[in-house]
Amino acid sequence: MISSNSVGAPSCRYSSGEALAQADRTFPNLSVALRNDSVRRSILSRRIEAHSIAHLLTPQTIVEASGKKAKQAGFGAYFKLIWQLKGTMRYEDAHRSFALQPGEMLITSMAWTYHLEMDEGYEGLVLFFDPMSKRSWQETVHEKMGTPHASSGPLAAAAGGSKALLWHGHRSAADTLTVESLIDIALLSLGPGAGCSLDRPLPPIVLRARVMVAQNISDESYGPAQLARDLGLSRRSLYNTFGRIGVTPAHFIKQQRLERARAEILNVPDMSITEIALRNGFSDGTSFSHAFKASYDISPRDLRNLKR
Repeated sequence: MISSNSVGAPSCRYSSGEALAQADRTFPNLSVALRNDSVRRSILSRRIEAHSIAHLLTPQTIVEASGKKAKQAGFGAYFKLIWQLKGTMRYEDAHRSFALQPGEMLITSMAWTYHLEMDEGYEGLVLFFDPMSKRSWQETVHEKMGTPHASSGPLAAAAGGSKALLWHGHRSAADTLTVESLIDIALLSLGPGAGCSLDRPLPPIVLRARVMVAQNISDESYGPAQLARDLGLSRRSLYNTFGRIGVTPAHFIKQQRLERARAEILNVPDMSITEIALRNGFSDGTSFSHAFKASYDISPRDLRNLKR
C-alpha cells in the first residue's frame, strides 16, 4: 500500500518539489499544495507486512484526500491512526470540522474524502492498518472513528513506539507483532464502544459489514447491493449471511444508521436533528424522525430533551 523508504537516517528531508513527489508515492490518494516553497519538509515511511508507518514533517501544507482514489489504488478498506505530535492540523469533511491538537489522535478511513491544513509547526505520525485483521479493532474503529481523542499515556506510548519502530534501521521477525501490539494499545486505550444492538457474538463477516456501513454512513444510496460488493459476496450470499442472525441486510444498514444518529443526538448537543439525519444517510429530518421513533419508541427531539 505505502512505499517503503530508507529508514535509519534521522534527517530524511526534501525540497518542496521533492516533498510533493514523495507525497505522491507515499499517499497516492492525496493532492498536496504548499503554502511556502522555502520551508523544508520530510516524509519517511516504512511498510511492515500489512501495516505502514509514516512520519510527516510537513508544515504549511494543504492536503485534499480522495476516497475514490484510495479505493482505485486498492486500499479503500484501510484506516489510519493519526497522531498530532506538534502544531495543529485542521480537518474538514462534508460533515465535520475540527482542529487536531498536539497529543490528540484521530481514526480516519482511507475511503473518506476530506481536507487538511497543517500549520507552520506541524509534525505528525500516521499508522495505516486494516481493521478486519482483528475483531477488537473492528469494534473500536466502528465506534471511535471520525472524532479527536484526547492525549493519554497509552496513546503517547503507542505513538512513541510507532515512531521508534519506523526509525529502527534493522528489520526483525518481531516487527509485525510489535506494530500490532502498538495498534492494540492505541485502540484499547479509547475504552469500550457503545456496541451493537444485535446479539453477540457476531460472525466476522457481519463485523466487517458494520465497518463498511460506517464508512459510507452519509451516503443515502448505500444499500445491500453496495454492501455485497464491498464484502465480496453475491447478493444471495449476503442475504443468507444476515438471515442466520435474523435480520435482512437493509434492516441491518438502517439500524447502523439509527444507532450512530442516536449516539450523536446524545453526545453532540449543538448539532441539529436535521443535520444528524443527513450525516447518517437519511433524506430529511421528517423521515428520520419517523424511523427513529418506530425503532426507539421516542422521537429524536424528546430523546435530546430527556438527555438535557
